[in-house]
Amino acid sequence: MENGLNADGEVHESIINIPAAQDTSSPSSSAHLYLRSPCGNEQKKDYLSKGRPLYKAAKNGNWSDAEEIFKIDPDAVRAYITEGLETSLHISALADKFEYVKKLAGLMKKDDLAIKNRAGNTALCLAAVSGNVKIAQALIREHPELGQIRGGDKTLPIMVAANLGNGAMVGYLYEYSKAHWTEEEEDELLTECISSDLFDIALKMINNNPKLAVSHNALEVLAAKPMEDKSTKEGWELYFYSGSEEAGREKSLKIQSYELLKTMLELAFSTEDLDITNIIRKAPQLLFDAARRGNFHVFTLLIDYYPELVWKTHNGLSMFHAAVEHRHESIFDLLHSMDEVRRLVTTYADIKTGDNMLHLAATLAPKDKLNTVAGAAFQMQEAIRWYQAVEKIVPPAYKHMQNNKGSTPADIFDREQKKLSEEGEKWMKVVAKSCMLVAALIATVLFTAAFTVPGGNDNERYPSLLNKVSLELLYISEVIGMFLSSTSMLMFLSILTSRVNKFAFQHSLPCILMIGVTTLFGSIVSMVIAFCTAIFLSYHHTSTGAPVLFCLLLYQSFLYF
Repeated sequence: MENGLNADGEVHESIINIPAAQDTSSPSSSAHLYLRSPCGNEQKKDYLSKGRPLYKAAKNGNWSDAEEIFKIDPDAVRAYITEGLETSLHISALADKFEYVKKLAGLMKKDDLAIKNRAGNTALCLAAVSGNVKIAQALIREHPELGQIRGGDKTLPIMVAANLGNGAMVGYLYEYSKAHWTEEEEDELLTECISSDLFDIALKMINNNPKLAVSHNALEVLAAKPMEDKSTKEGWELYFYSGSEEAGREKSLKIQSYELLKTMLELAFSTEDLDITNIIRKAPQLLFDAARRGNFHVFTLLIDYYPELVWKTHNGLSMFHAAVEHRHESIFDLLHSMDEVRRLVTTYADIKTGDNMLHLAATLAPKDKLNTVAGAAFQMQEAIRWYQAVEKIVPPAYKHMQNNKGSTPADIFDREQKKLSEEGEKWMKVVAKSCMLVAALIATVLFTAAFTVPGGNDNERYPSLLNKVSLELLYISEVIGMFLSSTSMLMFLSILTSRVNKFAFQHSLPCILMIGVTTLFGSIVSMVIAFCTAIFLSYHHTSTGAPVLFCLLLYQSFLYF
């Protein structure tokens, strides 16, 4: 260990032999490592008195404890305190302790800020992982070239931040890094930004360097992104979705991704000195990817710039076949408006399997599409609706065409949807049993309440509250509730006794279920109104504070449900 002077002028032992200034950018193999697993007595003593407390202080951002150690041993500010060759600055930067980093950076020499750990990363690289821009600002303020120093795998800190989706960090490091990356790294950074949904930064990069507009890697990643679909939510759906912060953020990202792709294509096709060979060569694959993922705007933008793409095929199938197989309605609707294309592409069949478009529509929908519909019965209804929609546009002879295995589209539909049909029947009857039980309980309560008069009868056996408007409201709500609950029971009973087949899922069963659920909900509302009215009638001669409070609480719980 090195000898030095402490604050009292006494000789002390340093925690570690620090590498020479010219070696601070990388770990020193000759340095005596202050390990976290000490072996010798001297190491153990220093470990317990300095190393472990310094690590804890850096991890927790406890500057007062670290400052005491630095007063005793000033060289500890640049000492390796882990087996991974991390210094206190590395640990605090990764732990997101801004105040600690700021004060520590003020004590360190400029070259000390560039010390790398065993993996080859500087403290700024680890700050890029945490995403704290204030830490990066504090480090670069003391060492302006720190953003140019590469970390592990020769990666710039901005690339680390982009890979982890730390957009604020990428935006800050952009100006400090753009003059030092290669063309390949710039293309890679653009791709990483798109992968991490940092579309604003990606758009800035493309505007600064239009050559990036023809990056086929970026286009491939962008084509795989979900963009704003043609069939956006409207009306009451928009009302509910507008209150969701996550839904709003997702919609904003979709719009940004669309604007980015639009800008890339406009620059690529309008800039004279840009070679669009990559785009033309990759366009068919991009279009098929967009069709599989339902990226309507990617699809339409590519076709708008390169109309011949609609005739491209893969194994004999067009991109519209891919959209049908993956249940993307917006792209399928586009086919309806392209009569000259529809007449021809609907006759295409898979070279390997012999499946035509209707065969693909008969297969089971992907899980992500099934999960958008609640309940197996409604999933079955959606499968039938999709099959019939495709059946309308294929030539009549193709409805009964056999594939290479001798199966018609109807055969495939029955085989693929058999399990879903069984699950739909089971789900429908379970729901019907549960709801019918609730409806029966409500009917029983309302039937009993109809013969129980609040306030009792007078001497002539007439209700004492006969002239009260509230009493009329009570009886009206009871009658309506009884009628609705009885109707609900009949609907659910018809489901339990009906013969279920695949065509029943198309209209009758879902319609009956919806009527049953709606009338059940109405009967619950009527029962609540009747209950609240009875409470007011029973306590009309006393203070109304307690009944009002109770009814408000009941109303709030009902709304929450």
